[in-house]
Amino acid sequence: MNFKKHVFIFNVIASVYNWFFSGQYSRYSHVLSENIHLIQLENNDRVLDIGCGTGAFTKAWEDMGFDVTGVDSASRMVALGVKRGLKCSQGNALEGLSFPDGSFKLVVFSYVAHGLDREKRIRLYREAARLTSFKVLIHDYGTERSLGTDSIEFLEGGGYFEFIQSGMDEMREFFSRVEVYQVDRNACWYLCTP
Repeated sequence: MNFKKHVFIFNVIASVYNWFFSGQYSRYSHVLSENIHLIQLENNDRVLDIGCGTGAFTKAWEDMGFDVTGVDSASRMVALGVKRGLKCSQGNALEGLSFPDGSFKLVVFSYVAHGLDREKRIRLYREAARLTSFKVLIHDYGTERSLGTDSIEFLEGGGYFEFIQSGMDEMREFFSRVEVYQVDRNACWYLCTP
């Protein structure tokens, strides 16, 4: 799927997507509280959430005591995050964000990489590596698959199936080190060192 179409779709579904905020926030908060020890961070460290959507992952990080900024290409998603009082802005990481190199201790993105094709994932990894002074955390699908997720991702038309097959290899080609942690039934943390 081309990226403009992707952004258009997420702008159209923003209000529906927002219905799931509480459940997403609850799950992210649980995953963070159980696994934050895997990352060496201190309160108030700066975190950038790329592809923040309506802000569930952003809020979970903020509630853990971090200084979090969310960015997303879909303006309607960003507006919903801002309405919640989150520090969110519109931006396209594939084209480059306006932050200086190393502006954030940690750069995170949740369920973003699998929706992109290989070329766009590499651009995303490159921008995340530029912006971090420490690590990049990718919260996304592991190799475990489910019929429900497979069906939804087939309809979305993103890079899910390619990501499941070769996402780890791509990360290992790009980052100097990738640690993988199963953090939820269908989710892994890929903790990447540029």
